[in-house]
Amino acid sequence: MALRAWRRCQLPVLLALCALPGWLQETLQITPLCTSERHYKHLGRCCNKCEPGKYMSAKCTTTSESVCLPCGPDEYLDTWNEEEKCLLHKVCDTGKALVAVEPGNRTAPRRCACTAGYHWSEDCHCCRRNAECGPGFGAQHPVQLNKDTVCKPCLAGYFSNTSSSTEKCKPWTNCTILGETEAHHGTNKSDVVCSSSLSSTEPPNEPQTYLPSLIILFLFISVALVAAIIFGVYYRKKGKALTANLWHWVNEACGRLSGNKEN
Repeated sequence: MALRAWRRCQLPVLLALCALPGWLQETLQITPLCTSERHYKHLGRCCNKCEPGKYMSAKCTTTSESVCLPCGPDEYLDTWNEEEKCLLHKVCDTGKALVAVEPGNRTAPRRCACTAGYHWSEDCHCCRRNAECGPGFGAQHPVQLNKDTVCKPCLAGYFSNTSSSTEKCKPWTNCTILGETEAHHGTNKSDVVCSSSLSSTEPPNEPQTYLPSLIILFLFISVALVAAIIFGVYYRKKGKALTANLWHWVNEACGRLSGNKEN
């Protein structure tokens, strides 16, 4: 009797164990579909999501599949989705130094970046002008788009004498290649100064020798011009009177000479 009672108690357990494989099989067949990125669970069934570039205008029912419609102009969706509307593309405002580096379409968003000479700053969420490298420093190349300037000190043999966000350090001039000699050594802020052999043989005081002569000549020309101007003005005003007096004096002199001859 005890054996029969034990068997009766174990019968429901055995029936449950027999039904378990079927339940597990059914569960394993449905679950992977609903966990996929391309499906969603609705009304006790797994339904298809909308593909990128489309939005879901109506969810699935027990007898029909999801209804998907394409995104409109200037809209996009870049994933499998069950969204009720598409997303708007970003506006790359040129007035804020933004340009479109990727135009975007229905399946990909438009991407903006700061125009050349600017970089994106998280502090203000805006584009800021790139920093300038001062004399003695040069911009690291290649200059990265949408990144601030990276300044590095000029190495020996190179220099930078300007402030720029794009120029790199320039090499010193090679005087030997030019057939000249080095007059002044270069620094990280200045170039080498070359001197030709011809100019080195010239006397250093030669410009000073000609300087007094040039000054005297300039003063002489200036005095002559001033005298000519004064004479011209004076003659214009007084010339007629002087001419009349001169002729009167000549006539008197001639008359006196004639009188003396008669006597």
